[in-house]
Amino acid sequence: MIGNTRTKPMEILLVEDGLTDARVTIHALRRSQIHHRLTLVRTVHEALMFLRCESVFRLAPHPDLLLLDMNLPDGSGVDILEAMLEMGDETAKTTVVVLTASDDEGVRRRCSELEVHDYITKPVHEDNFMRVMREHKKWLIDSTPMLAGAI
Repeated sequence: MIGNTRTKPMEILLVEDGLTDARVTIHALRRSQIHHRLTLVRTVHEALMFLRCESVFRLAPHPDLLLLDMNLPDGSGVDILEAMLEMGDETAKTTVVVLTASDDEGVRRRCSELEVHDYITKPVHEDNFMRVMREHKKWLIDSTPMLAGAI
């Protein structure tokens, strides 16, 4: 973690309905020592409210990283990705990593079409998660100068 320096934390939105999977992901993020602030939501509806800064999320920060489960109780992660395309510029800056138990090639193809940055099959293994975080760390630094000191 960053010591006494004042830097902007990486804003992470975790969309995951399974509490066990959420705990594994949160634990891996803590071990990564990436300076971050995480928000956990469990449905498509909550994720869209967060991304649109609606209702209880009206002051929500724009996420730098979206960790997205594909199978949610009220829809699919694809619904969120499609809505993000309609939202325009602000959400286009978000790095999206799909975390899913599905190995369906059609879902992978659709995620690729929707410009998902990476795809991790659950159960999430910490080594694989850390590899993805390291790969995207450079992309985040290059695309978000405010995060350069935070990561």
